[in-house]
Amino acid sequence: MKPMLASSGTEDVLDRKGYIFEPKLDGIRALCYKKTRLKFTSRNGIVITAKYPEFSFFDDLDAKECILDGEIVVYDEKGHPSFGLWMERNKGKNDILATYVVFDIIYLDGKSLLNEPLYVRKKILEKVVKEGDHLQTSFYTKKGRELWSKIKELGIEGAVAKKDDSSYELGVRSKSWQKIKITKDVDCAILGYTTERRKLTSLALGFFDGEKFVFAGKVGTGFDERMMGELRTQLDGIAVEDASVETEKGVVPVEPILVAQVKYLEITKEGKLRAPVFVRLREDKEARDCAIPR
Repeated sequence: MKPMLASSGTEDVLDRKGYIFEPKLDGIRALCYKKTRLKFTSRNGIVITAKYPEFSFFDDLDAKECILDGEIVVYDEKGHPSFGLWMERNKGKNDILATYVVFDIIYLDGKSLLNEPLYVRKKILEKVVKEGDHLQTSFYTKKGRELWSKIKELGIEGAVAKKDDSSYELGVRSKSWQKIKITKDVDCAILGYTTERRKLTSLALGFFDGEKFVFAGKVGTGFDERMMGELRTQLDGIAVEDASVETEKGVVPVEPILVAQVKYLEITKEGKLRAPVFVRLREDKEARDCAIPR
């Protein structure tokens, strides 16, 4: 089962009626299944339950069986979502604790809720979830502009606008949900790397056009020494002799299976990212899902 995904949106949606608005949390998307125990799966269906032993809130879900949708988040000392802290946690620092922030429910006690409107699912969710140390429900409001102002003040990633009568479309990137970000970012397949001046000078990036990968330029900023070393180790393990995509001279080609999230100013007429900055690896996304932004 794959979760419903949001399309990219613009700020004008914040003024529309018939929507609810939620903060976009910088974490990892996960579905939660309750039956005889709790099970968590990532966006691409990998079981990740064992990674989060603190998620022991079986009895805090008022249901014999249910399926929830939410985000696994690590908060910093100010109470803001921190992907950097999540990365540290993911590398074995189990003293850094996570929180499951639930924003939807799609199944309850033998009944599918996929076709119920979002506002109904939200009401059901409030009755099912009892918040605790590692379990929360996501804040939402109909006042999009007020939320946007608060998001900018706190430095949160952005907002998600959802039609309040929308059904839940499994595995679909739907226009009924739109993500509005403070800065532009995009997910790219890593096609190769260069090593002119250091162990990792840049990453060659690309998009999948539905049939093949296409080169979208290189990113050479945003990673520190530790990240460069970790990336280089992973890239060496998937290096190939012959490039399947034409990039640039000096690029060591790799099998396109890793995904990088990057910030950028714009995409040029030639299809290249302008002023890209590396943000993080996306372990929850497939390279072939990195479509050209429209």
